[in-house]
Amino acid sequence: MEPKFILGSSSPRRKLILEYFRIPFTCIPSNFEEHSVPYHGDPVAYSQELAIGKAESIVKDHNPEGLILTADTVVAYQGKIFNKPGSYDEAIEMLKTLSGQTHAVITSIALLQDRKLVTGEETTQVTFTQLPEAYLGRYIKAFSTLDKCGAYSIQEGGSLIIHNIQGCAYNVQGLPIKTLKHLLLEFNVDLWDYLV
Repeated sequence: MEPKFILGSSSPRRKLILEYFRIPFTCIPSNFEEHSVPYHGDPVAYSQELAIGKAESIVKDHNPEGLILTADTVVAYQGKIFNKPGSYDEAIEMLKTLSGQTHAVITSIALLQDRKLVTGEETTQVTFTQLPEAYLGRYIKAFSTLDKCGAYSIQEGGSLIIHNIQGCAYNVQGLPIKTLKHLLLEFNVDLWDYLV
């Protein structure tokens, strides 16, 4: 029997990825306070702690039946984390910093069902082109990137600013499907079963 999937996210990109792979799901956004988790210099551990916190908060707040899927994506560069910008000015500064540089996009996934917790993560290296400062504001406004980690989106105008990607493009969108496929096997779920 196929499990009931619960996506613990309001991210439209994560929803679209699950829909693309024909995975049926119910959406219950997490109320987890991401700012309650301090960053101690390890972006993978930080992202993983956030993904787990989101899953556990859904159990605490809703206790739903089904397989809970949560994820957290961070942009990391030179030991710093770039979450969603808090303002337009912060978004400009993020893009200036990342301009012409290679940074890591890390997504951690947590799957939780009946107290069984499985986690995994994916890292993708993204290199930006050299971005003219005059265009940064235009990019942010044209593609509404204030709600995106690092103040950019691969699928919305990404080709204007991204020079190269090494790794999983789905990871940069917020849900690395290869990692999800591997983790689902821990629950005896084969992603291929949804594609036929």
